[in-house]
Amino acid sequence: MKKLAVLFLLPLIFSCGGTSSENAESGNFKVSIDTVLIDAGDQLIFHQSGLSHTSLSKDQKKLYIFSPRDQIQIIDLDSLKLDQVIPTQKEGPLGTGMSYAIHLDQTGRLIFLGFSEVRFFSSDLSSMDLYRIGSESLTGLDPSDVFGVNTKMAADGKDFYIIYENSERLPQGLARISFENKQVKKIPFDIASKVQPYIYSLVMDGRLMSRGHDGLFLELIENQLLLSTPYSNEAILFDLEKSTVTIKKFNSELTQDSKPIPVKTEGGSFSELQNLRQEAKKSVTFGPFIFDKKSQRVYRFSQDLDREIGDSLVFKSILTVFDQDFNQLVEQEVSVDPLSKKFFKDGKLWSYVNVADELGFAVMEFKF
Repeated sequence: MKKLAVLFLLPLIFSCGGTSSENAESGNFKVSIDTVLIDAGDQLIFHQSGLSHTSLSKDQKKLYIFSPRDQIQIIDLDSLKLDQVIPTQKEGPLGTGMSYAIHLDQTGRLIFLGFSEVRFFSSDLSSMDLYRIGSESLTGLDPSDVFGVNTKMAADGKDFYIIYENSERLPQGLARISFENKQVKKIPFDIASKVQPYIYSLVMDGRLMSRGHDGLFLELIENQLLLSTPYSNEAILFDLEKSTVTIKKFNSELTQDSKPIPVKTEGGSFSELQNLRQEAKKSVTFGPFIFDKKSQRVYRFSQDLDREIGDSLVFKSILTVFDQDFNQLVEQEVSVDPLSKKFFKDGKLWSYVNVADELGFAVMEFKF
């Protein structure tokens, strides 16, 4: 199979603090996009992982970036500058460990998430509490339970919600982890059937080497947890007060409503498996839902193939907007990377952009 490349058309800038703009509209709905660049001064801002190790402050003014170079970089989003660099260490009594994500809670504590542990740091990083994740340290877990990497923190900052899977990497439901009580409450429901057709396996010489699926999405919206997959045009809502599950299905006029089930999902080599997964990218992929507290609306970006140019694939990006009850309001193509890191600040949606290896954002404002 020919090598596939991914192309997106994005507005770019080439000077610190500058902006470029574009507009798109459909009926009464309008999107304006300004692309801004963060001034790093004489420093280098870490964003090679697409801002996967980041957290937004409660006042939406600062973006915290955890760098594997053992430092936390704090971006001032109002002045568009690198504001502060705080050195960290992996080992020792104040070590961050091998963390894959960070959170900021309501009190300003920094929380580092690892695959088998969570570390709670004070806001000035002067103290740390370490909690292990596993059936040996938490009651309510089975030894075969496996946690995913998408985690949401409860409003009280004490408990975490996370998707749990079985040993075959099939998601089984949600788990609420209380570190104070060292307990896990599992909330099982049917999600495995929505994921199983899209699990890819590497089998070499008759031995299963690995298996997995694309990451699922988890979002906390008021008193609801929203779970979704990249495969279907729907949202699974879990009401935290009523403990009920509701499935909302949507219809798109611009894409298919589900990713086609692949004919083959097993590869006998790394290259064969990679080719199978690259072929799957030619069909629709749904992104996570993003909630804007200011407008009480929910936004989602999806990706679908627009056309092929030689060995390259050109994708289109589709924005869908819902009200707080998940009634679909708008569906429109926009020139923003649908799968990049995004967050809301003051009612505007910020989307990560790599501008010639510098940190930038496409800042979107919506008018209805």
